[in-house]
Amino acid sequence: MPSERILICGAGIAGSILAFWLAKHDFQVVVIERSKAEQKAGQGLEIEEPALQVVKAMGILGKLEERKTGERGFNLVDARGRSRGVLEVGRASPTGALELMRGDLTDVLYKAADASANVTYRFETTVRGLRQTREKVFVDLEDRNDRSVTTEEFDLVVGADGARSRTRQLVMGSPEEIDCYKPVGAFVAYFSIPKEDQDWPYSQLCHFPNRRIVWLRPIGKDSKTTSACLIHVGHDVPNLRRANVSGDRPKQKAALAELYSGLGWDTPRVIEQMMTAENFYSEELTQVKLPKWSQNRVVLLGDAAWAPTPFTGQGNQLAIVGAWVLAQELSRNRDQVAFEMYEKRLRSYVEASQSIPLGGYAPYLFNPQTSLGIWLFRTTFRLVTWIVRFVAWTNLERFWPDSREAEFDLEIEGSDVKGAR
Repeated sequence: MPSERILICGAGIAGSILAFWLAKHDFQVVVIERSKAEQKAGQGLEIEEPALQVVKAMGILGKLEERKTGERGFNLVDARGRSRGVLEVGRASPTGALELMRGDLTDVLYKAADASANVTYRFETTVRGLRQTREKVFVDLEDRNDRSVTTEEFDLVVGADGARSRTRQLVMGSPEEIDCYKPVGAFVAYFSIPKEDQDWPYSQLCHFPNRRIVWLRPIGKDSKTTSACLIHVGHDVPNLRRANVSGDRPKQKAALAELYSGLGWDTPRVIEQMMTAENFYSEELTQVKLPKWSQNRVVLLGDAAWAPTPFTGQGNQLAIVGAWVLAQELSRNRDQVAFEMYEKRLRSYVEASQSIPLGGYAPYLFNPQTSLGIWLFRTTFRLVTWIVRFVAWTNLERFWPDSREAEFDLEIEGSDVKGAR
């Protein structure tokens, strides 16, 4: 009997991990991605438990260690570039022990999945249409180069194509129809700028009044570029909102340049380089919340199903854990029953992970409105750095419970990781 054929829309973190494990279980997997294979734009991220267990089981931890940014810690600076406190790599720091650029992580995952004869990647390919029957899914695939459209047959389809998922829209309706977008009142932009000596080895973050942040993160000691991130919390930027909705990059950059005009530290340099950055990406942060993650033979995964936003710190972890659980359930039930079990196991964990810390006020508390608020934040942060250094010096940490233990049972012990085909 021929193996089941599965289409995965999206070659990001969740899509490639799912492809890797499905191939182990003898599924025939096609992964489509709208962008080019060599594009590696993205922000820095960290892999923690329980997601770390998944990459260990994949046998790629060593390759990921080789791709670490080497970022040594987090430096809070003021508008004059003076340090207001440093947190070295560790629990209290925004810098994790396994810190990577998103592009490097997706590249390692892609190569791991693509090594299987059961996996085929097709870049610059999108879903044009989708029709389900009781036993199959017929998908119209468009080649973005020549605009040709071909129709192919699959047993199941997985939408791992992000918060603006085309798959979700085709199957469940537009975001307006299903009311799945929940804005959190913030805007972000990511891009790379030419590296300067002061960009290494610590990430550096500076606050400005009206809830504006500039954050620079090193990509690597030998890298010629630095990762830049702009964060603004608030609803008072209609020009930027309209530009984000339209996807017009020049208008997005112009709106951000206006928003960050006249600020100190390295902001003028960052904005100047942003205007010519090719890997620029801007969005209004929005969570995705759905009453159900699947419909018949189509299921959603990652941000397409539950985008939590960076404010939760859980997007990467949920993508990895979700891909593992879905693959595991499909290995047990090679049909839509797996979708029901996948959601049953994962939904409560996802909903808890979507909670923004401090009752949703964390973005406002960590990004103050006024100069006084910024001063209070910096003063508190300096006190925290002193406490962290004291705890490290006295080794008091040994008396604390390990908060890094997995909060979700991956059922790895009971799975057939070693026996997967």
